[in-house]
Amino acid sequence: MPPYIRRSLIALSIDDPKLAEKAFDSWADAIVLDIVKQAAQDWQQTLKAQMPSAIAAASRGGAEVFVRLNAQTAYAELDATVFAGLAGVVLVGVADAAELVLASAKLDALELERGILQGSLEIDLEITTAQGVWNSLEIARASSRIGTLTINEQALYQNLDIPFETTLEVEPIEFIKGQIITVATSVNGQAQGMSYPLCITQKEVDETTLKKAILRARDTGFKGALCAQPSWVKLCNEGFRPSADEVEYYKEVRQVFAEGLKRGLASVPLNGKMIDVPVDLRAEVYLEWADRVALRDQQKIQAHQK
Repeated sequence: MPPYIRRSLIALSIDDPKLAEKAFDSWADAIVLDIVKQAAQDWQQTLKAQMPSAIAAASRGGAEVFVRLNAQTAYAELDATVFAGLAGVVLVGVADAAELVLASAKLDALELERGILQGSLEIDLEITTAQGVWNSLEIARASSRIGTLTINEQALYQNLDIPFETTLEVEPIEFIKGQIITVATSVNGQAQGMSYPLCITQKEVDETTLKKAILRARDTGFKGALCAQPSWVKLCNEGFRPSADEVEYYKEVRQVFAEGLKRGLASVPLNGKMIDVPVDLRAEVYLEWADRVALRDQQKIQAHQK
């Protein structure tokens, strides 16, 4: 069961004059705000003045709003970017647990100072280096605020000195992706990512190609993706969830298995397969997942109607 329904995330600059319009029209589950530190002497005051309205603009369509910060400079930037309405921060390039502990402590203070529910601000990780991959479990365990983990694959390829070759038969960092998915799940978080080669090309592709990539990502263990193209959002919303066929099948599974239990059976046949407790439990999870997705979609519809 995904802890969060964040099938689609899209990054927007706080300086984009069409921020509100793009966020509203995107139908993304989450908006990631990229800050711009102006060359002015007091960039923190400039950001402080911008952020509340940027957060409000990005949330107009019902999306959760995050701000993306560099892990090495986040302590200084948090004071200028964290305000009510923000769901959390995305720390880019966290290399060890000490950086995360520092950021988490700063969020404790800011929540108290700015009237934000204590402990509510999430920390998501964007991994960019081999050191971050190696220390990922230690980092993820360093704070109860950890929500999602993702890999900035272009940055990681560069750090590992892997050529940006997208015609390989085997994905170069498939093992690393499995590790990050496992680490995220072990701390009750989730991993976000797109499958190879779209994770590297990040191009506009035809619908069939994108659907296949999303299905592979979902079945690998990812629960959503940062959408490199606005056109990805709709198909990510549709793909990172149980399909209509899966919902119907698992409804039948639950019904047939419940009837079997009443007859004292531990397993029952369905379409040539035996349905037992593990299959029934999977059906329960998938149906609850589908219900939560439907609720999330309804929340966004209501936000668009205001």
